[in-house]
Amino acid sequence: MEEKNKNKKSLILKKNKNLLITTGVVSVLLVIGIISYIVSVNNRVKAWENKIYPGISVYGVNLSGLNKDEAIALLNEKLPNVIMDKKLAVLVGDKKLELNYKDINPKYDIEATVVDAINYGKDKGIMAKNSMIKNNNVVNMESKISFDEESLKAFEEKVKSEVNIVAKNAEIEINSGNITVTPDINGKRIDDEELHNQLIENINGNPDSMEELSFELKEQQAKIKADDLNKITGKISGYSSSYKNTGDGRVRNMEIAAQIVSGTIVMPGEEFSYNELIGDTTPDKGYEKANTYVGNKIVPDYGGGICQVSTTLYRAAMRANLRSTERMNHSLTVSYSEPGLDATVANGVIDYKFKNSYDFPVYIQGYVGGGVVSFSVYGNVDAMGGKTYELVNEVHEKYNPEITYEEDPTMEEGTEKVEVYGMPGYKASSYQVTYENGVEVSRDFIATDVYLTTNTIIKKGTKKKEVNTKPNEAPVNTTEAN
Repeated sequence: MEEKNKNKKSLILKKNKNLLITTGVVSVLLVIGIISYIVSVNNRVKAWENKIYPGISVYGVNLSGLNKDEAIALLNEKLPNVIMDKKLAVLVGDKKLELNYKDINPKYDIEATVVDAINYGKDKGIMAKNSMIKNNNVVNMESKISFDEESLKAFEEKVKSEVNIVAKNAEIEINSGNITVTPDINGKRIDDEELHNQLIENINGNPDSMEELSFELKEQQAKIKADDLNKITGKISGYSSSYKNTGDGRVRNMEIAAQIVSGTIVMPGEEFSYNELIGDTTPDKGYEKANTYVGNKIVPDYGGGICQVSTTLYRAAMRANLRSTERMNHSLTVSYSEPGLDATVANGVIDYKFKNSYDFPVYIQGYVGGGVVSFSVYGNVDAMGGKTYELVNEVHEKYNPEITYEEDPTMEEGTEKVEVYGMPGYKASSYQVTYENGVEVSRDFIATDVYLTTNTIIKKGTKKKEVNTKPNEAPVNTTEAN
């Protein structure tokens, strides 16, 4: 019995040993298989390290398995034809406008695109890379296109000019106090930003042979409405200044400037800019040369005289209590304004501006002729509340000109001639006075201005008088002897 148990135990040990051997062999084989698989996967992934993974294409051009140089060559061959044949159609209502890509000179950055294609998926783990290689997933890559932005902008402007219906502002006409208002008309327009963004998005999109973009026009309100202009009931201020025709282009320049300003409507909260309206005073606009101030010198230049227009407008606006947001005095005093009450301008340097602080529009009428520059401001008479306004000055100091002499060898000694008549300088302040029923109720400080002095220049002759050096001769007797 004991021998029988011993044999049974020996048999069990033998079986266990065989099982261990079998398990060990299987484990070794499994490890070898895993190692072989890893080596195989690693070799496969390594083989694709410098190649584009299967299934990757750029704008429909299959780049699977290609290296950098091969992919660049293929895209250089295929892409230009693809992009040059592409068109974009812009549909707005019953209008259709086409953008041909060749008109915007499109260009791909092919090398950068290929680098992106090669790098696609290379940042993943080894098993994910292997899966991409084996599964041949479809990946459509896109490349940003560079193009001539000015040409695209020109197309956008063409679209807008074709489809937009421009809103028409209400208009006002005042003749001899009679006010006529023409109604406003709303317009329709394409959304500029939406148009631009969709064009850019589709330019860089998949280049089908033809794509269509549809847009709806949006209603555009008129800036100036009849309801606003109907608030203008009459004249709320005016001012005139006198001039003499100096024979140069001064009067003509004033006529041009006043005509440009006349008819201007300034809406509530809007800022008026004299320079923005007038612009450069160039000969092609009809301006002529006339005297202007440059520092303390008088220099002829195109547009001389338009400062009298800005000064007259300034005085009219202040009488309507339209306060300046930008205003500067001349460097020297002017004949048409008291010190402290003028407004000079120089395009790009000095401007005259005011803001409409009322809740109604103001309308400006201007006129030049018969020795007078005149401006009238129209608005809501009742809203003025019976108040009137006047800009006044106070002179603090006066600086008299000095007299300087300059020798002139062309003039005889002892003679003098005034070459330049000097101008006094001033320091003056301005105040806005408010009247109610003819009685002053307030006085607001506006500014303190300083005007330069110019000296009187007198030419003094230094040329010596000629002296007769010939000897005296006896007079000739013309009486005939008897």
